[in-house]
Amino acid sequence: MSWLLLDAGNTALKWELTCPAAAQWREADIPEAATAHANRRGSIAMDDPQLAAKLLTELKRADTPTAIVGCAVASEERVNAIDAAFRAASSQKVQWLGAAAQFDHDGITLRNSYRNPLQLGPDRWHALIGARARFPQGVLAVINAGTATTVDGLNEDGRFVGGVIAPGIDLMRTSLAQGTARLPLAAGEYVAHPDNSDDAICTGILDAQIGLIERRVRRIREQAGALVHVVLSGGRGPDLFALLRAQAGFGTMIAHEPDLVLRGLWHRARALASDAVTNRVL
Repeated sequence: MSWLLLDAGNTALKWELTCPAAAQWREADIPEAATAHANRRGSIAMDDPQLAAKLLTELKRADTPTAIVGCAVASEERVNAIDAAFRAASSQKVQWLGAAAQFDHDGITLRNSYRNPLQLGPDRWHALIGARARFPQGVLAVINAGTATTVDGLNEDGRFVGGVIAPGIDLMRTSLAQGTARLPLAAGEYVAHPDNSDDAICTGILDAQIGLIERRVRRIREQAGALVHVVLSGGRGPDLFALLRAQAGFGTMIAHEPDLVLRGLWHRARALASDAVTNRVL
């Protein structure tokens, strides 16, 4: 049995063929015979007009998955196009999962403290599940650095205590170019003391991201009264990882985990496949 996981973000569609019966995430792939010559995971730009066709082309190299599970923050138009492609190709329906009030499965216990738990972005919720699966103990600050940058706090007991949403690196860069008369769409570098506009924009944006993360981590630490392990994910994670280690002084307290959302979806898929799990925790 294989499952197709879909993480439909604003910028990219990440997908992965996986097996919910595996003991651990990615430690037991689906049988080789079922996926001969196939990529088990990939990413396609969300603005690619051939997105759905390219995804189906990749999947033709593997056996048809028994179920398709995803989460989406992409536009309704893009999500509908993905749905239509699967209906036309295999009559399969994508089960799009949102946030929930709680999650209890695979030894992972999460409680959603959002005023309206269902309003929490599905990418943030699944990243929290993935982060707790990766780091079963301790207080976590879970960062998704993508089109938007989100910083979410998770207490030792698995309670999501809230978080923030801010424009991401690329959104900051394009908004400056589009909202001002003379600033360029910068392609500068991060330097200590910028002496040109491109570097000034690049450095200012990255400093803003680092400052946001530092402040949120401090508030999570103050609320929990304990050390915080920072878990960084998202397409822009690599741009921030080295800077956070060096500039923010997190050192070994920060980890880069690029596929937290897919990991969280894998645990949701296992919960869906389990007769012991009720709809309340899905």
